[in-house]
Amino acid sequence: MTVFVYSAIDPSTSKTVDGKLEAINLREAKEILRNQGQIPTKIERDTQSADVGDILQKLPVIGAIFSPQVGQKDICLMTQQLSTLLNAGIPLIEGLFLLEQQSENKALKDILKKVRADVIAGDSFSGAIARYPKQFPSLYINMVRSGEVSGELESVCLRLANLMEKTMALQATIQGAMVYPAFTVVVIIAVITVIMVVVVPQFETMFASYNSQLPLPTQVLMITSKFTMSFWWAMLLAGGTFFFWFNIFRNGKGKPLIDQWLLTIPLIGDLFRKVYVSRFVRTLGSTVGAGISLVEALVTSSATVDNYVLRVAFDKARESILQGGSLARPLEQTNAFPIMVVKMIAIAEETGRMEEMLNKSADYLDVEVDRAVETLTTMIEPIMIIVLGGLLLGVALALYIPLFDMSKMVAGN
Repeated sequence: MTVFVYSAIDPSTSKTVDGKLEAINLREAKEILRNQGQIPTKIERDTQSADVGDILQKLPVIGAIFSPQVGQKDICLMTQQLSTLLNAGIPLIEGLFLLEQQSENKALKDILKKVRADVIAGDSFSGAIARYPKQFPSLYINMVRSGEVSGELESVCLRLANLMEKTMALQATIQGAMVYPAFTVVVIIAVITVIMVVVVPQFETMFASYNSQLPLPTQVLMITSKFTMSFWWAMLLAGGTFFFWFNIFRNGKGKPLIDQWLLTIPLIGDLFRKVYVSRFVRTLGSTVGAGISLVEALVTSSATVDNYVLRVAFDKARESILQGGSLARPLEQTNAFPIMVVKMIAIAEETGRMEEMLNKSADYLDVEVDRAVETLTTMIEPIMIIVLGGLLLGVALALYIPLFDMSKMVAGN
């Protein structure tokens, strides 16, 4: 038996009654309430009476280990297959069963099994997947809900799959561009660490017989080496503490400031801006094409952009729509959208071809992102080489200048 928490309206008093009941599934819980003469408005599983696995999944750190590991690629493939099955005339419940049987991901198989059971019990497909927000974000749920209302769930699933494919391709492009800089930074840190811990102490022994005062760069290098060897744990602790509080500041009151700063960094800021705008425009096109109203689509699409500055701009665009204004004008005022994209959106508003023009705008922005990534990669490589070479040259000079002086002293003697 499963414990359910419910809210229902008592017809005799016209008041809302909250309570708990035990039932085999959601359908039986609804029947129990109706047999009692109550009108159920909300029924869901009681999280407080969940099993040990459910409780572990809700813990802040341990939850990530025990929660089902389902990637975006798995959800994309499942959505494509579901669209194909529905388009072939296979009912939703049977389609979910087929997907469950052929899924190679155990976590996704378990989720599909529970979703199918909820749908059989009388819940909607969107309501069933809404219980798994980590695997199915609000955008996914809202589009599925619109497909259920319009009766075009198969076409909505196809739009969702295409949107997820484009999003993953964009993420892969950005991640690929960041691999080389990240690898170079790791190499630089490793080289400097080896020099400070292994190389410099050996030179310090040689300099013990140096009668004159060591040059300032050499003294700084020696002090840094001693500090690194003696207080490496303090450096790690300080670094971890800094990133911990910076993350809190980044996601709290400092988010507007940090997000604004990210958009102003040369090269990187322009890349971030294009990525955010591309994701917003493509999501907006997919949600509008799924039958969601433009105002609601703006809310859903802006939630996919993790930048406070751009979200404020998108909120202004939504207010403009609510007041009877256009979408293109407030987007143009943000200075984040290329003029070509703004003009295409303006044409879409005039012709009513919103989905088509938004998708074309997103394709244009994706090309711009590829160019920006190529430019960034081309410029980062020589910059990293110069930085690494400069550090090694500085260390070499600091170590070998005293050796030259010692050799002169020996030659003089």
